[in-house]
Amino acid sequence: MAIEKPLPLMVGNKAYYSLTSYDPVEIEVDVPYTSDEDIQYGLQMTVADLGGTAASLEDPAWVAEHFDGMTTKQQVVEAMRQQMVAMAAQVAEQQKVGKCVEALSARLCQSIPPQHLEEARQAIRMRFTQQLQEEGMTPDQFLARSGTSMAQLEAMFDRQARQMAEGDAALSAYAHEKKLKVDEHEFGRLLGIPAEQVDEVVRQARAAGQYDELKEAALRSKAAQIVVAECSCSYNHETPEQARRRMAQYRQMEQMYQQQFGEDEADEADSDAGKTGFKLV
Repeated sequence: MAIEKPLPLMVGNKAYYSLTSYDPVEIEVDVPYTSDEDIQYGLQMTVADLGGTAASLEDPAWVAEHFDGMTTKQQVVEAMRQQMVAMAAQVAEQQKVGKCVEALSARLCQSIPPQHLEEARQAIRMRFTQQLQEEGMTPDQFLARSGTSMAQLEAMFDRQARQMAEGDAALSAYAHEKKLKVDEHEFGRLLGIPAEQVDEVVRQARAAGQYDELKEAALRSKAAQIVVAECSCSYNHETPEQARRRMAQYRQMEQMYQQQFGEDEADEADSDAGKTGFKLV
């Protein structure tokens, strides 16, 4: 039976959290296996994006026109292999932040106040709506294409809101315990703001009364970098058989999508599972 955690100390709208431990976290990340089928699929998608077919790769002139410094199919295949292996390593590294924050969140001594969960939920919903608008898609279209119900979507918002709120709380607690500090000159690096835009972002934050929130976000980012740098990480390498099942599942989903929405739309679909979206240069 789960133990109900107490609410944090509140000063105004700011919550103060603590962790059961501030020692380095232990995580395990998954490393995708780059199979021959992955490479062939990535090659197929890349060639199709360039307006070619499988036969095009047998034409040295076509290959030279579309792939810098290459004239043979074998060179293209090897370049695809190297790129996909590099991407697999990148995928593994990108998991570290999320895994570390999740492990740190499990150490929270307090629960998240309902109003803060709702704030996180509204932020996630707004970001989701903006993404749909950028893709020219309505919520109803998303539900139909993804096979997701409204109830499932709302449940997803709830899970993500709790995960985000708990992650922010854990990082804030860590930063407070370690007495971390940030200066404005670090905002660009910590928050991913272009250097030439930092001053304007800071000015707007001050004008809107949101400077403290901006600084707190930078502080959490610094805490996350330290937690990741100090973590104990092990790697779970996908087996060839697991890779085969992954690709079979993806192809099945792709086939269902094509049957429902047509091949033109399916060609535009992008999936990490299928490792599409390559551009060899």
